[in-house]
Amino acid sequence: MPSNVFPPTILMKGLKMTFEPPRGIKNNLLRSFLSQDNKKFEDSKKPHEWKKLFFGLAFFHALILERRKYGPLGWNIPYEFTTPDFTISYSQLKMFLDEYEEIPWDALNYMVAEANYGGRVTDPKDRRLIKVLLKDFYSPPILNDEYRFSTATSYYVPTDGPLESYKQYIRDLPLNDPTDIFGLHSNAEISSAIIETNFICTTILSLLPRTSGAAGLTPE
Repeated sequence: MPSNVFPPTILMKGLKMTFEPPRGIKNNLLRSFLSQDNKKFEDSKKPHEWKKLFFGLAFFHALILERRKYGPLGWNIPYEFTTPDFTISYSQLKMFLDEYEEIPWDALNYMVAEANYGGRVTDPKDRRLIKVLLKDFYSPPILNDEYRFSTATSYYVPTDGPLESYKQYIRDLPLNDPTDIFGLHSNAEISSAIIETNFICTTILSLLPRTSGAAGLTPE
């Protein structure tokens, strides 16, 4: 915010540091669970539903972040979803589970897809997409142990257990994400690789000096 006591010259000479989300669903999930306190994780009036839905929400958070690597195939606009979006969502989840006898599925879906995360989404098709994606994680089938997120059988909600058991399950997940976990065709991986390659090349080119070398030679 503007301040009349902080010298703007310090800001001009300073560096801005940001904390980028990790790459991959596995690393994003692990980050979400490493930030949890064991005591708070076990403190719920509906422990079975809480643990299942918390894992589903963490998976949803990782999924929508990773969809950005597919460019327009993932989102029409690359939205900057953040950790506070996830934090407020699981706080509301805990509140709804503790205060209501029946799980208010419609309210949970509305708060996440329309308010917390959906508040950043401006494209009409993206708004429809985020609501559809959330239905895979905020719906009654996720409470069943047999429920799977994709045809890859390794992606599911672990059975109820301590916080460390969830971390161990996440550590055992594949490093490379299958495209069907995002609801995309396998050819989408080609688009992702092209986008990443172009980004790397553009970054390298931007670091080249723009001055000519000796004897008319250029750095290029």
